[in-house]
Amino acid sequence: MTADLSPLDIRLTEHVLDTAVRLFTRRDARDVGMPAIAREADVDLDVLRRHFPTKLDLVYAVTTRSTRALVTRQIAADRPDEPPVRRLSVLIRSHIEFSWEHRTEEELRRGLLRTLRVIYPDRHREMTRHLRRYREHIGEIIAAGREAGTFAPAHPGGSAGTVLETLDGILNWYEPAGGLTITELGDVYVDLIIHHQLRAPRS
Repeated sequence: MTADLSPLDIRLTEHVLDTAVRLFTRRDARDVGMPAIAREADVDLDVLRRHFPTKLDLVYAVTTRSTRALVTRQIAADRPDEPPVRRLSVLIRSHIEFSWEHRTEEELRRGLLRTLRVIYPDRHREMTRHLRRYREHIGEIIAAGREAGTFAPAHPGGSAGTVLETLDGILNWYEPAGGLTITELGDVYVDLIIHHQLRAPRS
């Protein structure tokens, strides 16, 4: 998205995206128009539209940035020399923390993927490419666990997708006001995924 932009343009783009996320967090994104984003960002509307001709362009940029950050962070943090249970436990907890911190972007991505599939197939492929890379990375950890005799999923071929779907489902129900902290939520999902879905023995 920013490969051909000048440093000034990159700073402006990041500022606009951060501003849009703040507004989308406070109000339903459907109720936030481009003029409101321009005002909040203190950017001329014409300048904003040169960078993002439509609101869909802006939402796509917001969600792509977040998705890329998640995948890059998770893969970079992995330690292949660690036991598979440890690797996946760290990934699960980090995914939960990131998803909650960036819940606005994550929720936007869900709805956007359906729209992109119909209207912008190239953008849909770009987004799913990042997610596929992440799923493949999870699959590599599971494969290492199977090879070590630690993981024994009922359906090995689809286990990485199941893990990712389980993690993405957290935003459907989690609210800190319910009494469960992010750390405790991590404990629950580590147990669910590692010991139930992947059937790793308890130490």
